[in-house]
Amino acid sequence: MIDPAETPRLRRPLSTSAWLLALILALVGFGFVASRAATPADQGPPTGGAAAAQRAIEALTHPGPQPSALSLLPADFTQVTGVVPGALQARDGTTRAVHVDGGCSTPWGDDNTKWDYSVPCKAHDLGYDLLRYADKVGHPLGPEVRASLDARLSADMHNACRINPMDSPRTCNVVASLYSAGLKVNSWHQRWGPPVGDPIGPMLAGVSVIGCLLVFRLRGWLRMRRARPVRKLEARPAPAPASPWVTLGVTSLVLLIFGESVISLARWAGADESGLWPFTWLAQLAPVFYFAGGRANRAGWEAIRDGGGGYRQYLSHRASWLLRPALIFVVVTLVVPLALELLGIPDSTNATIVRIALHPLWLLAVYLLTMVAAPVMLALHRRGGAATTLGLLAFVVLADLSAGWLGTEIPRYLGAFGLALLAQQVSFSRIGGTRKLIGGAVLAAVGLTLLVTVGGVDPNLLGTPGAPSALAAPTLPVLFLGAAQLCLLGLFAGPLNRMTARPVLSGVVRLAMRAPMSLYLGFLAAVLLLVTLVYLPVNDALAWLVGPRTLTALALLAVPALIVFWWFERHTDGYVLFQQQRPTGWLAHAATVLGTGFATIGLFGFALTQFGGDAGGTMLGLPLDPIQNLIQLLLGVFLLHTVRIGLSGATSTWVVTALACVPPLLDVADGYDRDVVTVALHGLTALFAIVAAASTLRPARTVVQNT
Repeated sequence: MIDPAETPRLRRPLSTSAWLLALILALVGFGFVASRAATPADQGPPTGGAAAAQRAIEALTHPGPQPSALSLLPADFTQVTGVVPGALQARDGTTRAVHVDGGCSTPWGDDNTKWDYSVPCKAHDLGYDLLRYADKVGHPLGPEVRASLDARLSADMHNACRINPMDSPRTCNVVASLYSAGLKVNSWHQRWGPPVGDPIGPMLAGVSVIGCLLVFRLRGWLRMRRARPVRKLEARPAPAPASPWVTLGVTSLVLLIFGESVISLARWAGADESGLWPFTWLAQLAPVFYFAGGRANRAGWEAIRDGGGGYRQYLSHRASWLLRPALIFVVVTLVVPLALELLGIPDSTNATIVRIALHPLWLLAVYLLTMVAAPVMLALHRRGGAATTLGLLAFVVLADLSAGWLGTEIPRYLGAFGLALLAQQVSFSRIGGTRKLIGGAVLAAVGLTLLVTVGGVDPNLLGTPGAPSALAAPTLPVLFLGAAQLCLLGLFAGPLNRMTARPVLSGVVRLAMRAPMSLYLGFLAAVLLLVTLVYLPVNDALAWLVGPRTLTALALLAVPALIVFWWFERHTDGYVLFQQQRPTGWLAHAATVLGTGFATIGLFGFALTQFGGDAGGTMLGLPLDPIQNLIQLLLGVFLLHTVRIGLSGATSTWVVTALACVPPLLDVADGYDRDVVTVALHGLTALFAIVAAASTLRPARTVVQNT
């Protein structure tokens, strides 16, 4: 008789349907929010034709017995827009200036309903034509102008239900409310800017591909969950403490995130800037993080080599461990600006919170590059450790100096990456000798002091404007600070090692490794709540705090945190198991290279993308677009996962890869000359994937012919 405790869990069809429904809703929501238009730039009071358009819209929103808006139209309105306006009598007795060929636009075409919303809709269309006119003449009108047009149409439709109810006033008001809601959602989607046609086709294609990648990536995880036996209620051995380097890396990252958040919020609250710089020196632990990451990379590489694996297995294994928590920043970049917008937080505060939220993504993106380079840098260390270290040191200094000479930010980004490599390179060496460590710490402290006092460098080493985002501070002072920190770590290595073995600290580190995504979302929800409390109105504060907008904003972070923990993180210990399969063949090589490349592009794309709407940004010629960045990140994760589990030679792997290249190509179909890099990258990848998929069918075809 089978013990019930050993019976595999079977997932019911209802549960599978719930998964599918949740995935569809999440994808549609992501696509809708991620495809929002850019925020129109504030260009000040309008002049010329734009000012005339605003006056005409003001007349449209305050109708009377005469169509006064017609006399206020810009002189070149018809020439610019091709619209010939007219006048019509509305049911409320007013005469409206209208777009004669307009109407109430719906997904199924013009539908003015039996209650006759036609005249208000045509007047609203003329107002939208004026918004487009102002945009074409180079001065888009403010969001309040479009909001006033939408409010006028909503009031007119509900007024029509009072004047002409057609024996169904309740139904009329319901329809008017639905039309008003759709109008408001569309205007919100376009950030209350000039009305434009939304690229629905590329967006739907992108969302479909994202769903496909998620299904293929999660199907193995779901299969494992279905077959996992229910654990018996029995005593379990205590988990082994985390390694000192994992503990050091997690601790430094947590302290860095927490310290930067506290310092940034203190600045936002108006704290004296001159008194904050000592705290930035304590919280700036990026060199320590990359030092600990270098030790972990070396240990991971040597473990895989000892197990008979190679570079491909190393990349796929280490990247799987790293990219799993990095995926949560897709949620962060999506919901944090949305939550801030719901709460009505000022733009300056929004920028502060978004910078806090995305800084760890920069750290992880640069760490991914150091992980890729670790085996090569370790080989260089064994051949000439001192020369390699000095070369990296010279590169960091030269990159920082050349940024001022060339007047570009690219050398600063390179310098930040060089500093991460330098910290990793130092981790490959033995840090010993009390005199050397004391001398190094003193020299680094003196160098940092001279930079700040004589060199005129900003003493604040977190949140510094113009600094590389990965460090949030100038590179050279962080270099000296990191040298002092690493020397102090060497001096106190013994007590620190004993501290990492304590059950309390080890338990905290394992919790952070087990549930990094849900913990980080919960932390951001707490930051958001703190900021919200500052903006509480004096009267009726409790009602505002528990209002629908406030609760919705907090739920945007808290609910994903609960879902991520319950479905993904509560059954894991935070480590990705090493797979013994040894991938072979040119397809495994290709999947490793493409997976690492696309994952890197996706990570840095999300780090640079602002959901607040900075338009026209590019990265190495690739447009910054949330949907494309998510496709690139998921494609990289998918390909590396196939290498790790030995499916890089499967036909489905390369069919999915080819499909993932379609949405970016559709997105630039109308602008080939502006996006040559996008077309080249995704076009060549798609062609390669088709060839790879065809090559996987050749052995099967040969077998059939031989038989």
